[in-house]
Amino acid sequence: MYTNVGRAHSGMASTVSPSGEIEPLASASPSAPVENEGEAGSWDAEYLRGTAWEISERRPADAFAPLANHVALAMVHPCRGFAHWRISHEWIDDTSRRRADVWRHCRMVLRLYDVSYITFDGLNANRVQDHPLPGIRGQMFFDLPHAGSWQLAEVGFLLSNGEFIPAARSHTVSFPRASASSHGAQDALLVDDNMQVEPIGNLWDQENILKERRSPKLRRPLHIAVLCLTLDQAGPPEFIRKLATGLGESGHDVHVLAPASDGFTASQTAHGVHFHPIDVRLDGELQDVADAFRRAAQRRLAELPPLDVMHVHEWLAGTGLHVGDRPTVCSFTSLESTRRNGTQPDILSSNIEETERQVARAADVVLVPGWLRETAVKELRVDAAHVHGFAMEGRLPNEWESPLDFGQVKREIGLGPMDRLLLFIGPLEHAAGPDILLEALPVVLQRAGNPRIAFAGGGELLGALQHRARELAVDYAVRFLGHVERQNVNRLLRASEALVLPSRYRVPLDDAVVDLARLAGRPVVTTHGGPAHLVRHEETGIITYDNPGSMVWALDRVLGDPANAQRMGENNRRNDSHTVSWNEVAGRYLEICAASFPQLSETQS
Repeated sequence: MYTNVGRAHSGMASTVSPSGEIEPLASASPSAPVENEGEAGSWDAEYLRGTAWEISERRPADAFAPLANHVALAMVHPCRGFAHWRISHEWIDDTSRRRADVWRHCRMVLRLYDVSYITFDGLNANRVQDHPLPGIRGQMFFDLPHAGSWQLAEVGFLLSNGEFIPAARSHTVSFPRASASSHGAQDALLVDDNMQVEPIGNLWDQENILKERRSPKLRRPLHIAVLCLTLDQAGPPEFIRKLATGLGESGHDVHVLAPASDGFTASQTAHGVHFHPIDVRLDGELQDVADAFRRAAQRRLAELPPLDVMHVHEWLAGTGLHVGDRPTVCSFTSLESTRRNGTQPDILSSNIEETERQVARAADVVLVPGWLRETAVKELRVDAAHVHGFAMEGRLPNEWESPLDFGQVKREIGLGPMDRLLLFIGPLEHAAGPDILLEALPVVLQRAGNPRIAFAGGGELLGALQHRARELAVDYAVRFLGHVERQNVNRLLRASEALVLPSRYRVPLDDAVVDLARLAGRPVVTTHGGPAHLVRHEETGIITYDNPGSMVWALDRVLGDPANAQRMGENNRRNDSHTVSWNEVAGRYLEICAASFPQLSETQS
């Protein structure tokens, strides 16, 4: 509603007539009180209210003829907007003459474009939404499918051949998220006891972060010596080399003492670890070899900086070794009792068993493989609190563990960095059930803020799925990727919330796809007709039925409870492999040292 109250002179008010002339108001009373004559007049509130009401009744704005077509948008609330438009008769007449062949039965519409996260070029909108218009000028409210978007509008005519002719375009308008805060990421703030605030990358890592903050911290660098005596002339075993490398990369000063061999004749430094060859003959009696190694190692240790930790690998390296008051760690990959495999011990075997017990009792911490811990506590006759199950076999970080920017992966397929990606991998065929997942999407979008689905694969249903996505008005939330190379499949899995396989019955290569989800540590959502035998319901994923309603429920278990989805993904990862990376091995070693040797903490430095 537009009003125009004219300037008053001698107590008279005026308004603009439809013809553009200024007319006096009939109800303007010459006797109305006027203050400060000679300047602009003023009236009491009741008089002004009556004047405005009469101007509104005349509706002068309706007679205004715009010089150009016009459309404007405004935000009412996150899921509702307001539009106002005017189209001139001259433009309509001119356009209808030029497009006479297809102008018949055309419709006037307000077309809304979802332009979130993109540079709009007229064709690449995330979603297009048409609203029929009752006339060439007017106003209306409209609803949006979800909050947190950027909208742009065009008003124009939709011709009988499907072509849209825009008459005017609005500015881009932001519709905020429906949450109390516009910060919808998984970032969090950590507030310590001193009320200091620190940003945290992922809210769901809170348990690990708090555990790490509360655990004692070792001072750096620690001076660590590792003694290992092997009889195979191959130098230090892989476990010692990789563990020492991990400790060295953590900032500690590590020295490894091992028997010299053909390829290991001089001291060398690699990855921050110092390797020292010990000249000792390995072809004599075991006790003689152990004594000779002990004497040579002690001479070499005397030349090193004062040690913080002494690590002895296997009983041979620790026989008769004097460690003094230094914190000592001993590691065993096996025990004599397990090596005998149930046979009766001879004199040599009994002596080795007794030596193992002596070495273990002299150490503060004993490390053994997890499967050997209970036997070690019994055979070595040491306090169970000092014996730790430890990963003696690790693996180097692979493509599933290397750093990856999940937001960048999503941007590469046209999604926002904070969108929650659900990934379908398989043929776009009836058996694989991609249509079931698509039919569930409208309800999923209502329940969760920003889920998106990417279909990796091709097939005969591609065209039908694309058409159905437009019919359901969810095409902005769907990406059809076609054939995807293995490396990119791995990256998409790591950036996704879950792998979704809505199969009606078994599909070739489903087992291999589930194996990829295990490597990525992601839960699997599938059906009773799919690879359900590879999924434990509510432990490593969700098993449901092959219909859209059941799929909505299953996806709600993943999207509605991120902590539960993360737990299922971690369960899936642990079931695939029981090994850990060498970096994790070194980290676990330092955790044990921090808990066992308080004198090595930062507060004691």
